[in-house]
Amino acid sequence: MTKNKILGVILAGGLSRRMGGKNKFFKKINNITILDRIISKSAKQVDKLIINANISKNKFSKYKVIIVKDIIEGYMGPLAGILTGLNWAKKKKYEWIATYACDAPFFPDDLVKQFLCIAKKEKVDIVIAKSNGRKHPVFGLWSIKLLNSLERYLLNEKNKKIDFWVKKNRYKVLNFPYKKIDPFFNINNPDDLIIAKKIFHEMSL
Repeated sequence: MTKNKILGVILAGGLSRRMGGKNKFFKKINNITILDRIISKSAKQVDKLIINANISKNKFSKYKVIIVKDIIEGYMGPLAGILTGLNWAKKKKYEWIATYACDAPFFPDDLVKQFLCIAKKEKVDIVIAKSNGRKHPVFGLWSIKLLNSLERYLLNEKNKKIDFWVKKNRYKVLNFPYKKIDPFFNINNPDDLIIAKKIFHEMSL
């Protein structure tokens, strides 16, 4: 159910400014890179997985995952990565793409299953995650039907914020309650990396 005609896209097209310009997804937690952890978890949730990144493909040589650059240049943020994923998915005849942040390795194992259930039930084209009162739109499910409208939006509108565009469409926000560990905690800077290592240690106990 969760895998049928769904393409997974890890959004890694940013500049990692808060990590000093170094690619944060190559940072390690317990000797395993953040990206390794995300690939391992997300690949189990979708039919096919690709990475949206704008750095040299050689940096990903150890991974057996297709690397796709933004189809619109200029580092326009997550929306450019979503558009790139939708464009790739359409060519391969997928119905949906599921997107994952490249810096948040603790997301739920059944994330896509939950997204798809809501999308089908509510008849919406977008489902995004929420936790602790905060939306996490980089974690989302997106219908292939959105491709043309998103391309027009990115080419013509000044506001490239993902939240702003989401609200222009049929969407639902899915809340993920938790007790101790925020499943969408993201690692933006060295301090966050220290926290993430502590979270991993607690999860391993």
